[in-house]
Amino acid sequence: MESIGEKLRQTREARGYTIEQIARDTHIAKRFLEALENEEFSVFPGDPYLIGFMRTYSEYLGLDAEETVLLYKNLKLQEQPAPIDELISKRPARTLSRIPILVGAGVIVVAVAVYFIITSGILARDRPQVVEETPGPDAQSTFELTGEWVEQRFSEGDRLSIPVAGELYTIDLVAVTDTLLLETSLGRVSVPVDKEVEIDLSGDDTTDVRLTLRSTDLLDSPPTVVMRVNRGAPDNLAGETPGATGETATPPATGSTSEDARLDEVIVIADFAQREEFFVEVRFEGYTLFRYEVDSEPRVEQYFQQGQTLRTSVVDQFRLWASNSGAARLRVAGQDVTLGSSGQVSAALVTWAEIPDSTDVRLELIPVY
Repeated sequence: MESIGEKLRQTREARGYTIEQIARDTHIAKRFLEALENEEFSVFPGDPYLIGFMRTYSEYLGLDAEETVLLYKNLKLQEQPAPIDELISKRPARTLSRIPILVGAGVIVVAVAVYFIITSGILARDRPQVVEETPGPDAQSTFELTGEWVEQRFSEGDRLSIPVAGELYTIDLVAVTDTLLLETSLGRVSVPVDKEVEIDLSGDDTTDVRLTLRSTDLLDSPPTVVMRVNRGAPDNLAGETPGATGETATPPATGSTSEDARLDEVIVIADFAQREEFFVEVRFEGYTLFRYEVDSEPRVEQYFQQGQTLRTSVVDQFRLWASNSGAARLRVAGQDVTLGSSGQVSAALVTWAEIPDSTDVRLELIPVY
C-alpha cells in the first residue's frame, strides 16, 4: 500500500516547501506535520484532529484530501487483526425446525406491509397536504433599538426603528454591495466598510445615531451586513481629550467595558495541572466571517460556509471574532463553548489564568469589547 507519510513528504519537497513554512501558513504545529510525515498517528489526541490536520495538509500541498484520508482508513483496517473465531472452521450447528422460522418471518413481512400502507397515506387519500408558509418578496423585518447600542447581522430590506426625543424614526437598508445604502427621513446615506457614519434623523443638526459597517456578505440571499448601531453623538464632539485634567482615557482592559449593558461573564473552560498545548475546533453551520489569531501568529480572516471546520493547536492564546456566533460551534480542549446566538457578533480571547491559592492553571474564554 502507498505510504501516506512518504506521499506528503515527497510532495512537500517537490514543491520546495519547508515544515516551518507550512506550520506558519496552516497554523498546524510543526510536530503534528512531522508526525503525519512519519506516520506517528498516536501523537494526535484522536481521529477527528488527525483526519482534520491530514485534510488541511493535503489541500495545502494540492493533493486530493479525500484520497489521503481513504489511504489512512484503509491502513487502519489492515492493522486490525481478524477475529480468531472467524479463521477457524466450525462444524455447522444443528438446524432447528424451519416451519416456526418461516411463520415468524411471514408475520413480520405482513406487519411491515400494513405499517407502510397506513403511514404512506394510501388508505387516507383525503388527508390534507401541509404547506410551509414562506414570506413573500416584500417581507421586511423591523428592529427597534431600545438600548444604547446593538451590533449584529442585518439583511438587505430590513428596517431599523430608532426612538429620538419621544419620536420613532426609521432607517431602511436599501441595498448591499461593497457599501451599504440607507434610506432615512432626510434622504439616502452611503456607509462604507469600517467607517463610522453620523446621521441626523430629527433634522435638528445634531447626531442621533452612529453606524459602523463591519462587513458585507454578498453570497447570502438576500445580501447581509454586520453593523454596529450606537444612539447619540460621540462623547467628545469638540475633540477635547477626556478627563478633567486633559489626560488621555485608558481603554478598558480585555474582559471589561465601560458600557454595563454589554458586560458578559468569563467562561471557565477547564482546569489543568500546568499549561499545555490545547486544541481548538470551530464547526460552521452557516455562512460566517471569522477572524482569528493563534498565539503570536498574524491574524487570519476567512469566510466559512456550512459544513466547513477550522482546527488548530494553541500553546498560549487564541483570539477570535465571529460575525454570526450562532453558526460557529466552538470546541476548546474537548469542551463545547457557546459563543452567542444567530446573527450576533462575538469577540473573545481564549487564554490561561492563574487560580488563586492553587498551583493549577485555568483555561478561560474572556469576552473582548
